[in-house]
Amino acid sequence: MVQSTLGSPAANAVFMVSTLHQEEKGTDVNVAAHLLMDIFQGTVDAAVLISNDSDLKLPIHTARKLVPVGHVNPRGGYFAGDLTGTPAEGVGRHWWRKLTPADFQSHQLPDPAGKYTRPAGW
Repeated sequence: MVQSTLGSPAANAVFMVSTLHQEEKGTDVNVAAHLLMDIFQGTVDAAVLISNDSDLKLPIHTARKLVPVGHVNPRGGYFAGDLTGTPAEGVGRHWWRKLTPADFQSHQLPDPAGKYTRPAGW
């Protein structure tokens, strides 16, 4: 069904095209820069990456040479091939984990949580 900008059905309309606009926010660059700065400055003994963005290949492989790195894939499924490695690579003691729906479901706040309650319909 094709809808108008007001959300109501548009009679006799024909769906012709769909677009997806993704915008780069530079988040991966910021994560990489801060990760490496913290390691090079000696302010961390280990790191945990919660991402599956293959753009982080170089900083993650560099980090694994210097500190143990944990890698969490927040969407489950396969790890990006560029982010794979071995537990013994570099300094060693690296690990990988995939989050599943059960991980999220088993870590929800109770209802109520203190004075706050879940909205109706949630």
